[in-house]
Amino acid sequence: MTGDLLGTLVVTATCQHRSMILRTLQRVADDLRSALSQLEPERLSGPDADRLLDVFAEIEKLASGGTLLAARRVESSNIWRRKGHRSAAAHVAEATGTGLGPAINSLETARQLKSLPATEDAMRNGRLSEVQVKEIAGAAILRPDAEEELVDAAEQQPLNILKLRCRRVKATGQDLRAAYEAIRRGRYLRNWTDGDGSVRFDAKLTPDEGARLVAAVKAQTDRLFVESRRAGQEEPRRALAADALVRLACADGLGGDDAGTTVATDSGGPASSPPGTPTMVHVRVDHGALIRGHLEAGEICEIPGIGPVPVEVARKLAVDSILSVLVTDGVDVTAVAHAGRTIPVSVRRALIERDPMCVVPGCGVREGLEIDHVEPFAQGGLASLANLVRLCHWHHYLKTHQRHRLERTDGGWSWVPPDPERMKRIGLLRSG
Repeated sequence: MTGDLLGTLVVTATCQHRSMILRTLQRVADDLRSALSQLEPERLSGPDADRLLDVFAEIEKLASGGTLLAARRVESSNIWRRKGHRSAAAHVAEATGTGLGPAINSLETARQLKSLPATEDAMRNGRLSEVQVKEIAGAAILRPDAEEELVDAAEQQPLNILKLRCRRVKATGQDLRAAYEAIRRGRYLRNWTDGDGSVRFDAKLTPDEGARLVAAVKAQTDRLFVESRRAGQEEPRRALAADALVRLACADGLGGDDAGTTVATDSGGPASSPPGTPTMVHVRVDHGALIRGHLEAGEICEIPGIGPVPVEVARKLAVDSILSVLVTDGVDVTAVAHAGRTIPVSVRRALIERDPMCVVPGCGVREGLEIDHVEPFAQGGLASLANLVRLCHWHHYLKTHQRHRLERTDGGWSWVPPDPERMKRIGLLRSG
């Protein structure tokens, strides 16, 4: 009997506690609504407006933390089912006025917080914004030992620096090569027509391919900027960047021999650039990681402004681009080395003359050929006529990703698949 009474008292106390919290929060919301209705920001002095900004920012952090905690319980309680929603994320999206994607991300963060006490404590105290919480949680769930360091960094450094630190932590807390391959497998380019008739694009690329594209568009944008100023036009750079992308993709039949140099990409696709304007990609990498071939805790291999990449990718970038490698020791630059391939005009012309079609026996493709190093540049292959061939897109893809090989013969080249029967079974060899 005494046990039943104690249980009843505990339940009653819990219910009263919940009711008190709800009443308190409702009163805070009512007071805040009243304060906002009376707020006339133009009447505030600069210092007062600054203090008010700090207060509202603190309120927003506390509110976002409470939203995450409440959303976590909404998901586990299944209340969303009884209210007719297809998922907990749909319920959260409707309640918060956000999209389904942000709601899914919020629920993922809320679940991760169960294992991250330092992050949750900082959130409950209003020390972290929702964006900071999501960044820290995504990294610390992979490397719990870095959690407190990231929480401290969030309170002392701007968001862009925190994001970079979190990406670095993720890079050493997971199989970076596997993560890179997952991005590569999921790459896409989509387009649609907007309501006003404009054409819109969305793309997902690997960090290195994205960096190469960004560098190419930037270089073309700079040229268009100079042209527009000479013509007396004042257009914003974002508009010129759109023009640059169209020019790179469409103008002058880009991709042929007359349009410039077509070089091979590690994902199997071509990337073209006008003569004399090679793509420059910068990579920052610790000396030890560069020698070893993989990252260890505290080391860096990243494309500035993009994020971490596998050391193997940094090496392979030399095949496609003029690669500026900043060899570092921790965060200090200790040396700068320049690697890459530049093919002299005389060699390129001789190569076109020697290989008018794809060198793979029986192929015969003449258009859109890609220049390839027989012995990869990253493995010491030279940008010499003896080590260069021209391949069609398909055969270059097979050589790059499916372990096919070119072997020199007295009469030219032989094409050697790694396992012909297996490749036929999975459909990677053309019939006939």
